[in-house]
Amino acid sequence: MEKMRSKTFNLMLYPEEDKSHLKALEYIRANYDYAAICHNSDTFEEDTTINDVVHKKGELKKAHYHVVLKFKNAKWSTALASELEIAENYIEVAHDLKRSLLYLIHYYDEDKYQYSVDDVEGTLKRRLKETISNEGKTESEKVMDIFKEIDKCEFKIDFTIFVKHIAEIGYWDVLRRSSSLILRYLDLHNSNYKI
Repeated sequence: MEKMRSKTFNLMLYPEEDKSHLKALEYIRANYDYAAICHNSDTFEEDTTINDVVHKKGELKKAHYHVVLKFKNAKWSTALASELEIAENYIEVAHDLKRSLLYLIHYYDEDKYQYSVDDVEGTLKRRLKETISNEGKTESEKVMDIFKEIDKCEFKIDFTIFVKHIAEIGYWDVLRRSSSLILRYLDLHNSNYKI
């Protein structure tokens, strides 16, 4: 397998069948920024033969975990495989973190079983929820959402808390591009409150 370097990776693990995968999943849970889900309702989309075993269309696939990892610094896939003590073929670079997170629940694959966000575990679950809530919204809709966030406060809003909140709900890009308009709106809101 080709050696790859990235800050984000996708993994597929079979912890019910492979003890090294179970150990890797436990290590991920304790040490990494991740999102994971057990796909236990996936079915074969067509008749398929794997290792001389015929699987019929609609038959359940083996339960497996999809895992998305995110690191602060780029890491080699070989080093990750070594650290997790699994074969490299269970690891691939995640070229688009958003799409990788959405794949966990088959967001774009309506023909596949639709998993719930509640089935996802890990530190990146919040990021997945933000991605879903922002998916398909225009910039105008996002700006209006920010205005609604301001309007629902019945007190003066601290600037640093406001900026952190907007980033947490996934609208940092909109705040950055429309900051003068949004901050003017925030100032107008704050002018109505003394404290």
